[in-house]
Amino acid sequence: IVVMNAPGENTISAAEHTLSMLLAMARRIPAADRSMRAGRWEHGTTFMGVELYAKTLGVLGVGKVGREVASRARAFGMEVVGFDPVLTPEVAARLGVQILPLPEVLARADFLTLHLPLTAETRHLIGREQMQRCRRGVRIINVARGGVVDEVALVEALDSGQVAGAALDVFEHEPPSGSPLLRLDSVVLTPHLGGSTREAQEKVAARIAEQIAAYLRDGTVANAVNVEGVEPRLAPVLQPYRD
Repeated sequence: IVVMNAPGENTISAAEHTLSMLLAMARRIPAADRSMRAGRWEHGTTFMGVELYAKTLGVLGVGKVGREVASRARAFGMEVVGFDPVLTPEVAARLGVQILPLPEVLARADFLTLHLPLTAETRHLIGREQMQRCRRGVRIINVARGGVVDEVALVEALDSGQVAGAALDVFEHEPPSGSPLLRLDSVVLTPHLGGSTREAQEKVAARIAEQIAAYLRDGTVANAVNVEGVEPRLAPVLQPYRD
């Protein structure tokens, strides 16, 4: 059984959600909204935010989503530095991203956004030690995969002030019932909504239908998780081996 997915069709939605979370966290919009709904008018310093302009955004994983986030961050006047072990400096330069080793990105970033898959190598990539390497008051956004951030260490860093805020769309355990993150006003939380737009769902549906039709029609395999893709011109030669 060939199992396919449709990667990339929700790239724009995930990037836009990342920027939404970034802005909501920087300007403390969810907490201010809750205060208003409770009948309070806490104008002044209660919900003092920070600007994005002239701040440094560290992008961990400069793939499809990371690149779109970097592009939009530059429109806000942010400096963008990134960590990506497979991205060449030439490609990074065209994207307007300075590629650095992970410790240097952590040391320079005012905001840190994650766009990495969850693997054995990336699990708890941002843990207690990495957060201590960051500037005091760093803010962390994760719209990628739960588990890349050590949530226990994150709560400790938020309580101590080493991390000033976090915006999380994904969690180690979903839903994060009973998580101490739920009690913190400095954290913006959404229930894994990165690709939840009408446009993204339509594009995913159309792409997967096209891929399955192509497979059933002429055996073309695209974006399969358990079969290597083969160029159509090579398919007649390689098909016997695949079978």
